[in-house]
Amino acid sequence: MEEGFKLKEIINQEMVANIAADIHAAWSDFDREAFERAVLAKLKPLSFSERANLIMEKMAVYLPTDYPKALAILTKSFGPETKVQEPGNYDSFYYWPHANFVAHYGLEYFDLSMQALYEITKRFTSEFPIRAFISKYPEKTMHLLHRWVKDDNEHVRRLVSEGTRPRLPWASRLPQFQEDPQPVIDLLEKLKEDPELYVRRSVANNLNDIGKDNPELVVKVLTRWSKINNEGTQWIIKHAARSLIKAGHTEVLSLLGYPPNVKLVLRDFSTDTKVRQGEKMSFSFSITSRENQPVNLMIDYLIHFMKANGQQSAKVFKLSKKTIAPGETLAFTKNQSFKPISTRVYYPGVHAVEVQVNGKILGKQTFLLV
Repeated sequence: MEEGFKLKEIINQEMVANIAADIHAAWSDFDREAFERAVLAKLKPLSFSERANLIMEKMAVYLPTDYPKALAILTKSFGPETKVQEPGNYDSFYYWPHANFVAHYGLEYFDLSMQALYEITKRFTSEFPIRAFISKYPEKTMHLLHRWVKDDNEHVRRLVSEGTRPRLPWASRLPQFQEDPQPVIDLLEKLKEDPELYVRRSVANNLNDIGKDNPELVVKVLTRWSKINNEGTQWIIKHAARSLIKAGHTEVLSLLGYPPNVKLVLRDFSTDTKVRQGEKMSFSFSITSRENQPVNLMIDYLIHFMKANGQQSAKVFKLSKKTIAPGETLAFTKNQSFKPISTRVYYPGVHAVEVQVNGKILGKQTFLLV
């Protein structure tokens, strides 16, 4: 991604012109010039989502007011189906306004709209608009998704998982699945051995979402799946467990080969006592094994950041994965930056750093951020 790149710039004058040309090719009565003028007159100051919605709204103005007719024209304007795109390739974002159009204007036309989303997802994704249909038609939509898990198109199979994620980024949550994720689990069961990594990654992300609200259920699923002799399924297990691993969930760590009750001695744990904002805090420690056989270690550290209200909030950071031999000592040194970043505000005051190994806290030190 180029320096200074802004997501909203994907939706630009060229994209608007291409959308207008494609719709006009599908329906000659479409006033492409008026459409372009109407969009471009308001486009520049808008955010990405606002730009997509603006195009959607102008589509509705210049297409037939009858939704089935308008949808037929839009569908006819679609280009060929696409393969999975490389990260940083935003060509398929062309279809974001089309997907919004279906969710905004087509909610009362379930069959037509779901077929349109089926076609859109082969070219982009329908993970966002399908959530409106899950909320309004839960049984009908889930029944259809159970058919789509067997679809030949990997984009469609991925939609089954990605569209049902309870905590999908950029999207409204699905509280019904946060409360009871079993209907989603039933779908993921049918995708757990999918041949495409693209699909399996979505399954892992969905389970990771579910684990934030229903950790014990996800542990049961992963434990059951751990007995399946399938390399792809085993990949899902490791990636689906990442939030539970960070939380130090000992049962998951044990499942992945990191036993919680390891005989270890933490030595020489020290940290800078005072750190200035914009600088780095350094800490170091060593771990000695008292086990009589080699043991796998998942070594993390927690920073307890001071919040605006004077309370601390912990964040887990990954440090290392090691196998320690009987009697062996492993030494670690780490620098933690307190340089200002857009995703975190640093507040002065007492902070703390903890060492966590296989989900267990071995020691804690405090330091002052000034």
